[in-house]
Formats: sequence, C-alpha cells, structure tokens
Amino acid sequence: MKNIRYIFIKMVISLCISCASIPSALPVWDASPDAYRQVFPDNRYIAQRGSGTSREAAELDSAVRLARFLDNEISSQTTNIEIVGVLTYEQQLEIRNYTQSQINLYGVRFVSDSYFDRRRREWVTVAYINRNEAWQVYSPRFRQQSETFNSLFLLANRESDPFRRILRLLAVQNHITNFDFQSANAFGQLLHPARMNEEFSVVRSNMSRLPSLLEDSRRNVSIYIDIPSDFNAMITNVFSRQLQLMGFPVTNIKNNATTICRVIITEGRGQQDTFTFYNPSLRAIFSSEAGELFSFTAVGERAVAVRPEVAKERAYQSLANRVNETFSLSTFD
Repeated sequence: MKNIRYIFIKMVISLCISCASIPSALPVWDASPDAYRQVFPDNRYIAQRGSGTSREAAELDSAVRLARFLDNEISSQTTNIEIVGVLTYEQQLEIRNYTQSQINLYGVRFVSDSYFDRRRREWVTVAYINRNEAWQVYSPRFRQQSETFNSLFLLANRESDPFRRILRLLAVQNHITNFDFQSANAFGQLLHPARMNEEFSVVRSNMSRLPSLLEDSRRNVSIYIDIPSDFNAMITNVFSRQLQLMGFPVTNIKNNATTICRVIITEGRGQQDTFTFYNPSLRAIFSSEAGELFSFTAVGERAVAVRPEVAKERAYQSLANRVNETFSLSTFD
C-alpha cells in the first residue's frame, strides 16, 4: 500500500514539474500556422524559422536558413537581365558573396522568446533582419550609385556631337556593368524592394532606353578611316571591320563623314647585321568638327626577317592582330 502511495505521489510531482516546464502560451510568432508571417511580414522583415536540440542550435539553424534564402534570392536577381543586365557566373558569385558579407556585417537578430517544443523535443526560434533599419544603414551606397548613373546619363543626353554622345552612352553602359553598381542594385533590391524601386526608378527607366539610344546615335554617325601609310590595307581593314561590328557605318568618302579616324603608324624600322626589324605601334585619333573626341593606341610585337618586305608584313600583321584584340571605345572618360 505504501509503495502504491509513493508511486502515485511521484507521478503527481512529475506531472506538476512537467506542467510547470511548459509555457502557459506559445510565443505570439508561433501561436498559429499563420502567426509567423503576421509577426514578420515580408514587406518589413527578412525572417526564417529554425529549430535544434538547444537554443544555440536553433539559432544556428535559423541563421543558416536565412543565409540560404538570401543566397537564392540574390541568385535569382543576378540572373534577371531586366534588372542587372548580363552577368558572368563569376560576377554573380562575387555579388552573392558580397551580399552575404554585408548581411553578416549588419548582423542578424533572434527573437528573445525562443522556446522548447516538448512535443517535438526541440528548441524553436526565428532569425530576422528589419528591412527599414538595414535600409538606413545601406541606403547612402545605393543613392551614390543612382546619382552617378543619372549624372553620366545626363551628360550623354546633353552631348551634341553624335560620336561623343555614343562614347558617353558607352560610359553609362560601363557604369552599370561594374561591380559597385551591380552589387548595390542587387543588394538593395533584396534588402528593401519597395524603397529600392523608388530609389532606382529613374535609373531603371533610363537603363531600358540605353540600347535604343545607342542604336539611334550610331545611325547618325559615319566614319572615314584616314591612314597615310599602310601595308596591303591591313590596318585600314581591321579598323573598318571593328567599327562595323560595333554598328558604325564606315564611308569611303571623307566629305560624307561626321567623324574622322586618323591612324598614325610608327614602324620603328631598324637594321642589325643582315636582319631588318620592326617595332610597330600606332595611334588612332577620332575627331569631328567639335575637335578631338577619342584616341586609341596599340603596340605590335617585334618583327625580324632577312627580307625587309617579310619583316614589314609580319610587323603590320602583328599590329593588326593587336588592334583586333584590344580596340574598344569603352575607355572613354
């Protein structure tokens, strides 16, 4: 009889202890299936629920889930051509790493009322980022990129010379493909889409206009290539081909041209014993009625041969190859 009473008392005590260990009410963010998103709505928070065998394990799990969510979101955005343009895999990875590092730098918070779910025998918590607070920290970076873009775009729109206008539009295009702009654009869109859409509304509108503006501007340009000294038209042909690939009309009539591309070639010819050598280089100057617009330089490889004409042909071929590999209008400042 005493044993039965002892067992009964022990059961009552255990039940009381168990009941005392269970919270009288679940945290408001886990009180119902929909409570989590009501407490942490998407327009105000980036949040992820996590669980584990201890409070620390639950926090780690929620932080990992948050990191995965961010990584998936930034991956989606860096492949969205309408937002950021065409990026290489390496550029996408660099931006994703940057975003994660910035989130880690800002810091992820955890709810103060994590709890132990006795039914599932695990701790439960939430990791979150307050979008408005994070925006206050990072918005100056986004604004700087927006203002730089708008300034470059305004300069291009105000340019009267058609060729220089193209150069300025290409400078805008270069700006939106550099890392600082791309990372700010993608990170801001992830951090606070509503505020970022407002901050970058003009930027994105003008970004969408760039291709047509460049195409229209190219139609207003015709280029005449002026090379006083050439060898079998090698340099003339390579410049003509490169410019046409860029969408520029090339004319054979100087008076019909809006832009002149004058190429000065320095052969660097010399003699050593029975050998003739060349150290070729060139400078191409693009000009119009507005004056000098752009210049480009190239240096070919040293060419050596017994026969002078062979050395010269090799030198010009080397120079043409160099132009073919490096000629670009993207270095305009």
